[in-house]
Amino acid sequence: MHSDDITPDGTGLSAINSTADSARAFQLLNSTLIEILTQPESAEPFVELLTGIEKMVAARSSAIYQIPVGTAQAIPVTSTGDTSRHSATIQNFADVLQHSTPPPDLWYNDKNTPDLLIKATRIGGGGKPAFALLVLICDDARSMRATRGELFEALTEGLADIFRATRQAQANRRRDLQKERAAISRELHDSLAQSLTYLKIQASRMQSMLRQEHHSAPYDRPEVELVVRELRDNLNIAYRQLRELMTTFRLTMDGKDFGQAIEESVGEFEKRTRIAFDLDNRLSDDELTVEEEMQILHIVREALSNIVRHSHAQRAKVALRHCDDDNIRLTVDDDGVGIDEPQRRAQHLGLIIMQERSRNLGGEFSVREQSDGGTEISVTFTPQKLKAARHRQPQPARSA
Repeated sequence: MHSDDITPDGTGLSAINSTADSARAFQLLNSTLIEILTQPESAEPFVELLTGIEKMVAARSSAIYQIPVGTAQAIPVTSTGDTSRHSATIQNFADVLQHSTPPPDLWYNDKNTPDLLIKATRIGGGGKPAFALLVLICDDARSMRATRGELFEALTEGLADIFRATRQAQANRRRDLQKERAAISRELHDSLAQSLTYLKIQASRMQSMLRQEHHSAPYDRPEVELVVRELRDNLNIAYRQLRELMTTFRLTMDGKDFGQAIEESVGEFEKRTRIAFDLDNRLSDDELTVEEEMQILHIVREALSNIVRHSHAQRAKVALRHCDDDNIRLTVDDDGVGIDEPQRRAQHLGLIIMQERSRNLGGEFSVREQSDGGTEISVTFTPQKLKAARHRQPQPARSA
């Protein structure tokens, strides 16, 4: 293997002599980069890149390989034709790239393989950099390099940028998936753990009562029946919470913003009942973190569910607005019967869950009966973005 007519590496787009080639190469690389950012795990953008290159230089077929850091293995990314006939040559070139001292030429074209042209580019630096390979199968590789070498220099430099962008996009995607899975795990725990724990306690109580039948005193049938009824009711609550949780995930994962998700939640509950709901959301879509939006959405849905099930109200209102000291306050109020002791018992678990979510926000949760009837639930908290902004603000100098 040997190389002819070494061309300096890394000249970039500015080295392309042809204005038409320059414009077409820039457009091709730019469109590929955009496609990669939208679908980082797909090979389709690379296929479109190769197809565009073949049209520009009249190549028969082409391929892209990558050589990961610390290896001498050329791994195929995609191709437009069969390159198996040249696979040994490509692997030998990869080995030379990683093990030659001083570093070798980043071109390969040899008289023994007159139809094969390879241009390599470094993706990373260091003693063992990663490489990307642009492989072309053409009629005359030496002539192709002589006449279009600067174009290939620019294309492979752009290919290196695309590989770097691909890696970053994939890393972002993995991070987002991990956050999403962690959020799902937390939401399942927050929504169902307390319900199921309560059911376990009640089951233990019932088991103890039933054991009394085999001892000195008969069990208290009315109390056992009450425990069984509470078990059934709380199982229904647990299933309802799971359905609500899935509905909320669908709302937030379908690309809707926070305002739309709140609006659709209120509209959904309004369809279930004759209660007239009013929404007054004065927050912009970028004020809350995703986690805060999720917590607020769950609190609103739990509060509305309690209103529909227990309040006998005619009207209800959800309000999100700023209050003193730049805090945000969520209020959900209705004109129903209020919360007497039986109602408080029926809504007990839902109130606990809303209180727990308020703590997750670092906020204060309150329930109060209104003077003209009905109930108001409120949550007041400082959003994380505002806390971060306050932290970044320079503090005034202290006087001596």
